Amino acid sequence: MAEKIIESKNRCIWMDAGVVQFKLCDSDFDCLSCEFDRAMTESAAQQLARRQLADKSAPREVKAVPWETKMRQRFGERRDCPLMKSNLCHHCSFDELLEEQFDSFLAPENPRVHEIFGIRVTTSNFLHRGHTWVALEDGNRVRLGLDDFSQKVLGPATKINLPKVGQQIIANEPFMALGRNRNKAEVLAPLDGIIEAVNPKAGKRPQIAHDDPYVEGWLVIIAPGNLKGNLQEMLFGQCNIAWTESEIIKLLGMLQTAPGLTLPSGGALMDDVYGNYPQLGWKRLVHEFLHTA
Repeated sequence: MAEKIIESKNRCIWMDAGVVQFKLCDSDFDCLSCEFDRAMTESAAQQLARRQLADKSAPREVKAVPWETKMRQRFGERRDCPLMKSNLCHHCSFDELLEEQFDSFLAPENPRVHEIFGIRVTTSNFLHRGHTWVALEDGNRVRLGLDDFSQKVLGPATKINLPKVGQQIIANEPFMALGRNRNKAEVLAPLDGIIEAVNPKAGKRPQIAHDDPYVEGWLVIIAPGNLKGNLQEMLFGQCNIAWTESEIIKLLGMLQTAPGLTLPSGGALMDDVYGNYPQLGWKRLVHEFLHTA
């Protein structure tokens, strides 16, 4: 009963507005100094400006591109879909689902990041202990990817095994895997839910998750099933910086105690730690930081 009273009194204005499914205020409703409010306001302003620009620049007489044409441009001809080869594509329920989620394939807005030891740490997204980030989006959906620290440690993947659309995932259980040559690293799901979309670019060009982990390198979009409970287990804002710093210190300790290895010089952690120090061991790095090996 007490928890319900606290929740009703501390509901964030973004939760009351229906923009996010769950968020309690932890700044005594001082929105001007709230990092979450600032991030949401900036995101809303950017999306509004982008829509207004698109409305102004779009020629009024240009006809909308048929969805089947969009499908062919993005995915090529689907030989297993007879409707796509005909004029019946718009009568398909699968077509309607994809039409609604076409914007899902667009890259997200740039998050707020803070650099520490050369690692870009997002402070406007949630972070999971398995080094995935979670961004809240419209329609009670979340987008996620891998953080910059994991990519600096393991280096660029040569293959990413993404889950399938419609697949159910469970928090803190493996749901996808990275591959680097013969090495494999499973990744823990940060929350419960159903996969609604996957990033086709990441599947075709895995290195994008390493080069641009927070924007173009996003991995999946999920319809969450227990968002409130899952978010309570994650980090946000300045806590992301403190936790990532502790992970960096752990990594530097591994480098310092490993026989024959020396700490990297300068004020930044080098990219591709495993590639430069394979003596640390792939499985050891995955176990220590992704918690799956």
